[in-house]
Amino acid sequence: MPPYKKAGIRAAWHDYTGTGFTMITLVTAPRRPLFGLCNHNAVQLSPEGQCVRQAWQAMPSFTPQLEAQELCIMPDHLHGILFVKERLPRTLSAVIRGFKSGITSSLRHLNNDPTFAVFQEGFHDLVSLQVDSIKAYSNYIRDNPRRYCLKRDHPNLFTRLDHLTSPLLPKGLPWKGFGNRFLLDKPYRLAVRVSRSATPDEITAKKAFFLEAIHHDAVLISPFISPGEKEMVAHAIEQGGSVIVLKHEGFPPLYKPSGAYFDLCAQGRLLILSCQAYTGQKQPLTREACLQMNGWCKAIQGSNTGQ
Repeated sequence: MPPYKKAGIRAAWHDYTGTGFTMITLVTAPRRPLFGLCNHNAVQLSPEGQCVRQAWQAMPSFTPQLEAQELCIMPDHLHGILFVKERLPRTLSAVIRGFKSGITSSLRHLNNDPTFAVFQEGFHDLVSLQVDSIKAYSNYIRDNPRRYCLKRDHPNLFTRLDHLTSPLLPKGLPWKGFGNRFLLDKPYRLAVRVSRSATPDEITAKKAFFLEAIHHDAVLISPFISPGEKEMVAHAIEQGGSVIVLKHEGFPPLYKPSGAYFDLCAQGRLLILSCQAYTGQKQPLTREACLQMNGWCKAIQGSNTGQ
């Protein structure tokens, strides 16, 4: 399933009356900070935000077939996890419409405004039928206030770069980026390529080589696809290095890096590059695509000498 879908576009493979976990995202209209303030990695809810929390907790009383689990209310949006434990008498979309309608009615009364608009149309969802997968969703939700504060405090490091140009980027391609574009200006850049057949001794030697380069302010460049390359990027991050990552798929709307890459972006140590259009469908990672990206990495490396 693609990590992003337009609001109102549901996963064709999923029965939205069936059991399972779903993470939903609702956004205020027009993305105004209606539900509270976020400071020091925590959200202080406004009266409107408190109303949303109460409505979320009350959902099972209207639809006893589901459990309203993890919830994070942000100033201009909310993330929540719903567990459908028994088949629903109506679709989950209908349940969410009722939830939104009830909140809108309550907030119109609270603000004494019969035209008061609360949410953007539709909602985003990520579906999981596995308990293990939902743990990652829960961690994402709990960490949202910290990420929100980082993005707010460092907006220049969370910038989407369309029509990106640089003498280092292969010409004739529609390059886009996300993160610190000034990493392209670093004088010492090294392309990282580690074969899947690399032995443990070879990987250890490469680690030592790239660690020495990081200590000399090198920026590592790679798609970081093979197990050895993933090991290199994890080591580089741990040792304080900066990385330029080539992405074989384009950037979806509202894209932002996740996991360790999010923190790396906040520190100005990450630039993600792609020259592919986003299609909404997972693109196959072929051998030809890997070789092409490795060639681009060597071009971005320029005249530097590396392994």
